[in-house]
Amino acid sequence: MGEFFTPGNQALGITIAVGFIVLLAGIGTVLWFTLIKARNKAASTEPSTPNKAAEALRQSYVNGEISKEEYDEQLRNLKGPPEN
Repeated sequence: MGEFFTPGNQALGITIAVGFIVLLAGIGTVLWFTLIKARNKAASTEPSTPNKAAEALRQSYVNGEISKEEYDEQLRNLKGPPEN
């Protein structure tokens, strides 16, 4: 076992190189799956809560349940107070 770590041993260099390649492949695989998971989460088709409320408000306006003025006022309320 002591002879393995002697200077000039080619097996030691090959072992280190293969270990480094395996390490890089492992890091790449973890990164790949992390990015795929993040992309799938970002591509979710479920609209957020404010978008659901705005869509329901738009449907009420389209169906004639509220006037244009009520629609505009409620839409402003959904978007929040103006920033100064």
